[in-house]
Amino acid sequence: MFGTKHIILMAACVAACVLICIFLRKLSMKKWFRLLLYVGIVSETIKVFYYILDNEKIYGGYLPKTDLPFHLCSVQLIFIALLNFTKSEKLHRTLMAFMLPTCLVGGFAAILIPTSSSLNAPVITFQYFTYHTVIVAYAVCLLLKSREIGWTVRDYTTALKMLAFMGLLAIYVNSMVYDVVEYTVENGEKTVSFVSRVNFMYVADPPKEGLPFLNKDHGWFVYFAHLASTGVIAVTLCFIKPIIAAIKGAGRKKEPDAD
Repeated sequence: MFGTKHIILMAACVAACVLICIFLRKLSMKKWFRLLLYVGIVSETIKVFYYILDNEKIYGGYLPKTDLPFHLCSVQLIFIALLNFTKSEKLHRTLMAFMLPTCLVGGFAAILIPTSSSLNAPVITFQYFTYHTVIVAYAVCLLLKSREIGWTVRDYTTALKMLAFMGLLAIYVNSMVYDVVEYTVENGEKTVSFVSRVNFMYVADPPKEGLPFLNKDHGWFVYFAHLASTGVIAVTLCFIKPIIAAIKGAGRKKEPDAD
């Protein structure tokens, strides 16, 4: 992390994000959704075939469980599909309210703290950084269109509820798909060994060792509390304008009418 290659990639992502935002601002929301769908399909296709072929000797023709689309960024593919193939404006708004903070913060964090495998081969490096740059640019454009969209406190609470649900769901998914092998040591006692440990949405372990605040120095529960509070702060900052407006509006309503 933060090697020469990583720094160059981050700089390229910033430049690409600016260009994508300039391009997207000229398009309708419907075209945004369609472009996201195309990028998502190409990105996921590259990722699936790369990781199957790269792990063929171990898993055969199976995709490793760690590469299933259940991370905060990759799960956006499901929401992108819903934006394209459903017509419910209420659903669209709900999804956009959730995607605004999660694409922005999640995508930025993924670029800042990339997975070790994302830097292994040029094709997967291109896929990883391009996808996350695109979803960050989409979220930035949602922020730039805040006045047109008219974000409200209700959108803020919707985003928080969905984030809480996704975090709890990730705990269950992680528990369902990791593999455990039990073996007996010489003294006859059983010991449990993890063969494949997944960490979707990083609810089980930090994304990297040695991170400040997001670490397990004081155990999993404290780490999870730190992770949850980071998520709440990130969502709050994305909706800070409608929150402040609502607070000011509530204050004006409480003021007594002048005689």
